[in-house]
Amino acid sequence: MLPRQGSYGALLAAAGVWATALAVAALAVAALAGCGGSAGSASSGRDPAADPVSTSAQPGPAASSPAAPAGSAPAPAAAPTGSATATATAAAPAPAGGGKIPPAHPVPASFRIAAGAPSDAEVRREVAQLRRIQRAERKAQTVQTLFSAAPDTAANLLPWDLEPKRGRQVSIASVFRDYGLGIACGGVLHANELGVAHKTAPCGTIITFRYAGRVLRLPVIDRGPYIAGREWDLTGAAADLLGFPGLGPIEWSIGPLRGQPVVTR
Repeated sequence: MLPRQGSYGALLAAAGVWATALAVAALAVAALAGCGGSAGSASSGRDPAADPVSTSAQPGPAASSPAAPAGSAPAPAAAPTGSATATATAAAPAPAGGGKIPPAHPVPASFRIAAGAPSDAEVRREVAQLRRIQRAERKAQTVQTLFSAAPDTAANLLPWDLEPKRGRQVSIASVFRDYGLGIACGGVLHANELGVAHKTAPCGTIITFRYAGRVLRLPVIDRGPYIAGREWDLTGAAADLLGFPGLGPIEWSIGPLRGQPVVTR
């Protein structure tokens, strides 16, 4: 059944109104989209030039500058200004290879401690010992240090009165067997003569000698010995009774000494 002519015209009129409304709506949506983008940029309150994202996205002057011709030298880089220059000046240059930074005043070899050099403690000990020696040398020398009972010359001979005689003494002795020759205190030396020679002790002075535990009292009968380092010279008979070998240290005293007395004939 076909519609009537009046209904058909109404339908066409309604379709035209709907088409017009849809076209207007599409235009309105497009206009709103364009206005929203510009409004967003304006309402954000940020400068597009200050935005790092926007700035990096925009091509810089270098991108718009023409390329340098082939074979030409590259343009020098712009020097840093302001605080960047001060920071670069204050910073020390980094050593090559990441090593230690060299000193401003390198220590020369003459100032370096040599291998095997003495320590400070060793140097202090040596200095202290040197000072002790110097103090000892500055002390006033006594007669006993200037002279000796067994000198090498008569000028250094210590008189008997100044020689230490208290208690037990130890000196170097020797033996003389010059039988038949004269002795300073009178007479000649006999093989069985018991006595001792000394350079300064008065003749007849009794000296007690001890060697290897044996004790023997002997008188001074001669002068000598005249060899440096030797103070006493025993006769051959006295050395045999004491068991003295002929040269070496022997104990002596002007008083008694403990020991085994030697029996003489």
